[in-house]
Amino acid sequence: MRERLNAPAAEELPLNPPPQADAGDYAGIPGEISAVPSFDITDFVPKKGTKNIDRTTALGLAASARLKQTLTEHAGITDDSWQSTGVAMGSMVGSLRSSVELDSSVIEGAGIDLVNPARFPNTTMNCCASQVAIWHCFRGPNSTLANGNLSAVSALQYAARLIHRGHGQRMCVGGVEELSPHTAWGIRSKKIVHDTVPVSEAAAVFALEPEGLSQAPALATVPACAVGFAPERTNAGFADALRRVVVGVLRQAEVDATAVDLVLPGSEGTVLAEAEQAALAGFTAERVDVRKALGECGSATGALQVAAALAVGRPGSTALITGIDISGAVGAAVLRIGAGT
Repeated sequence: MRERLNAPAAEELPLNPPPQADAGDYAGIPGEISAVPSFDITDFVPKKGTKNIDRTTALGLAASARLKQTLTEHAGITDDSWQSTGVAMGSMVGSLRSSVELDSSVIEGAGIDLVNPARFPNTTMNCCASQVAIWHCFRGPNSTLANGNLSAVSALQYAARLIHRGHGQRMCVGGVEELSPHTAWGIRSKKIVHDTVPVSEAAAVFALEPEGLSQAPALATVPACAVGFAPERTNAGFADALRRVVVGVLRQAEVDATAVDLVLPGSEGTVLAEAEQAALAGFTAERVDVRKALGECGSATGALQVAAALAVGRPGSTALITGIDISGAVGAAVLRIGAGT
């Protein structure tokens, strides 16, 4: 799996309060709330057809539009080449807000017969990936991967497998998470993420392709990526499961633990941090805490870890991305940072 990563595109910004219209819905939620400020999907795509797009889809669509524009302008990728591109998007549940609000309008409002049918696609988990493909004419494989905080890592693994086995060429890979009162209340109620971590939102996508497909300089190669499961959901069980996955990806990438230059753990600021630290105890490399910098971004976390590795890693260095989800999922990926960063 020695695919290349090109042109990250991310919507992640410093702390910013949610829109004033929603401010009351966040009242009483512990900790900070951070939204993408002044976000308007029409800054990225034409206005026609955007009226009923939910925020999850809008964030993913904006990131993918920037990705396509960047590679078209700087790598000379033609429309014909873009048509064979596929999509692998990490998402926990799609737009939770859309699902809850549609259900509420049916139960408390006029009933199912009078629901706006244009709102229904927003309630499906694969809405974002589907809309990215429709808007940008990506006609390759299209999938949504739901695996908690490991969703984007699962998407990366899936896309790399498709390419490796000849089922796809270029893949638009990433993760997206919207901010809403529903997700914010849920995160705080579960007590998995510490209250000191802002509840946030983000979208980040990358072009994953086999070497030689285009002339664009590779920002990184992905020699190994894997997702596993911890049958025993205790600190020791999580640590053992993640340790096995990390050993496996390092072996596949032919990298010794001492050769890792940068480690990006995905569970800092959560109750799972101790287990992840135990699994990474043998690594002395520099560490980058993405959640501390950008807040709790759910299914976009893995994609933001990749973006951070590309931003911080030195050309020629090796980065290790890891993560644990309370559901039992564990995952890791090895990146070799290229000269294109």
